[in-house]
Amino acid sequence: MSTKKIIPSSILVQLGLLLIILFVFYILASKLMFFIPGFLGALCLFVLLVSPYKWLTERKRWNSTLTIITLMLSSFILVLAPLFVLIQTLTKKVLVLLNDKEKIQADIQSLVEHLKVNYHVNVLNENNMGKAAEFGTKALQAIVNTSVNGLIEIGVAYLILFFMLKEYKQLEKWIITYLPLRKDNIEAVRVDMNKMVISNTVGLPLTAFLQGIVAYIGYLIFGIEDSFMFFVLTVFAAMLPVVGSCLIYVPLVLSLFAKGDDYNAIGLGLYCIIIVGLSDNLFRFLLQKKMANIHPLITIFGVIIGVNIFGFIGIIFGPVLFSAFMWLIKIYYREFVLPPPVGDDNEQVE
Repeated sequence: MSTKKIIPSSILVQLGLLLIILFVFYILASKLMFFIPGFLGALCLFVLLVSPYKWLTERKRWNSTLTIITLMLSSFILVLAPLFVLIQTLTKKVLVLLNDKEKIQADIQSLVEHLKVNYHVNVLNENNMGKAAEFGTKALQAIVNTSVNGLIEIGVAYLILFFMLKEYKQLEKWIITYLPLRKDNIEAVRVDMNKMVISNTVGLPLTAFLQGIVAYIGYLIFGIEDSFMFFVLTVFAAMLPVVGSCLIYVPLVLSLFAKGDDYNAIGLGLYCIIIVGLSDNLFRFLLQKKMANIHPLITIFGVIIGVNIFGFIGIIFGPVLFSAFMWLIKIYYREFVLPPPVGDDNEQVE
């Protein structure tokens, strides 16, 4: 005589509640998708600023609101304000350059003729060069046309950051109370989150900036006009996976060939391939000792996903989001697959 197994009502209620939570979360997330970069920015800034906030309010006895305003203004002045001014300046210069299509076409034709006559190279015909120029134009316009959206996202990030810092104790208490993880895994969450954010929001831009400086030296040596503008563009491009800074220096080398300046063209090409390429690996190696060792594939796929979702700002937030996904899988494995440490009674953190 067979007996039917009945699912306990408590399990059904729990599953039903989880489905409702997921459904409501989906509705909220779909309507607030535009603000996700701002939230990720606030999260990154919170991780970077919460320690100095604690030190100033708890050790130096500063007023909490004054401390938050001071930290927000300091971070904005030191990092975000100069970056925004540079983007605005580049927008005017680069768009003027890109809108001169007749000059671009003339340079392409001159380059094709120069390579054909002097080097008997006919692989890069004018049609292919035109397509390459069109691709480069769209890429540069995508870089310089992000200032307005970036300003809105920065404003959202700082608005959220204010409340996160103001109520950080309640936030930490809420996470500890409602995050269904063991004590050791909650600590691992905190450590991994700090490493992940610092690696992606500090390590990636810092590596790109240092690589841009090395490239800038080459631009000065080999006589590139508006070398500072191309230095800033190189910093942006160096954060892109696979192509990186060659998105900027390859067109510069070709433009020197188009002008008939073969020696500087060859010199700049060799300098960028050897010196700039090696500097990228060197800076990453040195910085990885101080920061989390993020796998290159996570950065590549993170940037691809981030750019598709968030636009150019996704270069920073895409790897953060992708790293968070891999990090959640690791936390699940620690919590539900690995056996708990000896003596762990699943107590929550005090």
